[in-house]
Amino acid sequence: MFYSQDSGTPKLDPARNLAGYRFDEIDTDFPDLNFNAPFRNLSGGTVQVNTPAILGNQQHRRTPYTIQYLFNVQRSFGKDMFVEAGYLGSASRKLEQYRGFNYGDPSPTGSIVSREPYPEFGRVFVVDTIGKSNYHSLGLKAQRRFSQGLTYLAGYTWSKATDTTSGIRPQGSDTLFAQDEFCVQCDYGLAAFHTSHRFVSSTIYELPLGKGKRLLNRGALSNAVFGGWQLGSIITLQTGFPLNVYDGLDQSNSGHQFDRPDATGQPTALPRGKQDPERFFNTAAYVLEPYGRFGNPGRDTVIGPGIIEWDFSTVKNLPIGETRRLEFRFEGFNFPNHPNFGDPNTTIVSVDFGKIRSTRNNMRELQFGLKLIF
Repeated sequence: MFYSQDSGTPKLDPARNLAGYRFDEIDTDFPDLNFNAPFRNLSGGTVQVNTPAILGNQQHRRTPYTIQYLFNVQRSFGKDMFVEAGYLGSASRKLEQYRGFNYGDPSPTGSIVSREPYPEFGRVFVVDTIGKSNYHSLGLKAQRRFSQGLTYLAGYTWSKATDTTSGIRPQGSDTLFAQDEFCVQCDYGLAAFHTSHRFVSSTIYELPLGKGKRLLNRGALSNAVFGGWQLGSIITLQTGFPLNVYDGLDQSNSGHQFDRPDATGQPTALPRGKQDPERFFNTAAYVLEPYGRFGNPGRDTVIGPGIIEWDFSTVKNLPIGETRRLEFRFEGFNFPNHPNFGDPNTTIVSVDFGKIRSTRNNMRELQFGLKLIF
């Protein structure tokens, strides 16, 4: 069992309430703000905050904790290789997340202010210990210690991570607040960092060439040319991260602006081979909900693009005497030049809804290095 006490920010930040919040953005085409005049449209030379935001303090805060449990079985094969299989799980409770209190119920009529509990204020919120998360995984691992010029480590994880929020500062497309602040548990779903499948393998192979090896084991020149070569490889295969689908506007007429659209009942994921950057998921699975209410799908219902990456290296070791050696390296990152796409646009009112406009990593990168070890 692990406890994680907060560093103190939720207790100290309420001091900002003495000043309130105000944001003025500079006009990039005609810069109109500077340190001497940082605000515009001031009345009487003073800054006025009409509807200040209020950060409260949860006086009954509990310390977040995580209970972790695992069971592994290992089996060795000879003196160099072993395999491992096991279960790893955890349950986290009393997790900290933002909770707002100054929102009106969704309604197709009437002003938002007329339905807010504290209309004289803007957002009223606290850091509350109401979050929870669960994790379950099956792990498989195979490892060979360096023997006869070969070593490798391969691991596979099949897992599921669920929570009500994935952090005070949201990750990916996760939200800062729940869609319905009066039903935080309604946002319990896949975590923003959830990955169903992940496989990683790393291998180093010393070629059997040169002095003391099985092949070309003759002469100093043969050893200098053919000996001391190593090949390295890292392969990563991973499924994508969950994503939220948003309205992109205050369709609930509640002032919250974290609304989700309605689900039509169609599958979200497209069949294998049908996904492309212009339509990564089935956009017909969502439709803008009627004005004045929240949407009905859960949180993080779209799975983003996965990761396929192969990094490759070649190393040549040249001994210089008994205590020094020169190492020449050639390394290729994303060696096959495979594009790993970024996340698709998940805002339903956007013209790019369901489309991908970026990549997650760089394309192929090649580099050479020379190192003297002494």
